Amino acid sequence: MIRKGLLTALVFVFALGAGSAAAQFLAADLIYLPAVTHIGGEGDSRWRSDVFITNVDDVDIDIAIIYYPSGGRDNSGVFDGRELWLGGREADGFGYIDSELANIPPNGTVVLRDPVGEYWATQEGVNHTGALAIFAYEADTLEDDGTRVFKNAIVNSRAYTPSSFFVPDPDNEGEFLPKSGTYGMTLPGVPWYNLADPSAVGDNGDFSFLLLTGAKDDAEYRYNVGVVNASDPLTTITLVIQPFQGNGEPYLNADESPIARIYTLPPAAHVQYNDIFFSQLGLGNTPDDTILKISFLQWTSGSSEPVVGMTVYGTMIDNQTQDPTAILPAFGYPYDVECQWPSTDAKSTGDRSYPRVTRRPVEIPSR
Repeated sequence: MIRKGLLTALVFVFALGAGSAAAQFLAADLIYLPAVTHIGGEGDSRWRSDVFITNVDDVDIDIAIIYYPSGGRDNSGVFDGRELWLGGREADGFGYIDSELANIPPNGTVVLRDPVGEYWATQEGVNHTGALAIFAYEADTLEDDGTRVFKNAIVNSRAYTPSSFFVPDPDNEGEFLPKSGTYGMTLPGVPWYNLADPSAVGDNGDFSFLLLTGAKDDAEYRYNVGVVNASDPLTTITLVIQPFQGNGEPYLNADESPIARIYTLPPAAHVQYNDIFFSQLGLGNTPDDTILKISFLQWTSGSSEPVVGMTVYGTMIDNQTQDPTAILPAFGYPYDVECQWPSTDAKSTGDRSYPRVTRRPVEIPSR
């Protein structure tokens, strides 16, 4: 069942392509969509995002969504109330309402068309590129204090721009007819349990960093990187981005020291580094066997129970056509069932060596 609704697009710099051959664990009650947009890009491109939300639970669900505008700003204020939230029921006190987000049936799908442009882009001074946090819960169970009955959804998005092209004229050999279409990419949402976690370092592996591959940058292509601080609303994170060559060695400065850049993201911040090798790392003409490592350096928090997490994405963009290729992040260690879902004993004894944030970093605020 497909319902009409809003869209969340990827930014002109973001190009995330789906295309995984294997199934992934994407269902959750809190999902981060790392990049959405409503902007103009290079040339005549006009990027928009569509968001697809599917109920994979066995009861009707409701959805609530909050937008993290880009620019490295502190967005923690969105958790002070529900005025900037998009939901399905006026009675729940959301500032924006789309009734399609209420009572989504099992196996039902809602398609949101350009929600950034429809809602948040109207706010003065708000960047039209950013990320979404999407909450799923049993229909009509959201309480005034923000508690809810957790239920699961899957979120995907398509970012695209209109395009013109020519096709052969079947009636006139050697001549062509103009056509209109789109090009872009797809991006899966990131469940809260798949966030990089600075505490998830132990015998089972180090899940405090993420890798982006295919980081090519030359006259034909440029590479963009986006980061979301998906921690609790009181936590600031500091990250290191470091490029590595295809032989595994780090790229070096003129003084033979490894190239790396340090960035600090305030709470609930989203940032995208366009043409990162040129603008941030001082490199150019990097081949497509280059990788980027994004690691936690430190974090600070005003919370008595901080939950620290982040996710990233990459985009390789064709400089001639502006066509983007999405690069999904990867942990540097293999999946391990015992590691991913530790036993109750492991949790109770404080074993934090499994590769995921151990609690939901954020929740729907009280009214």
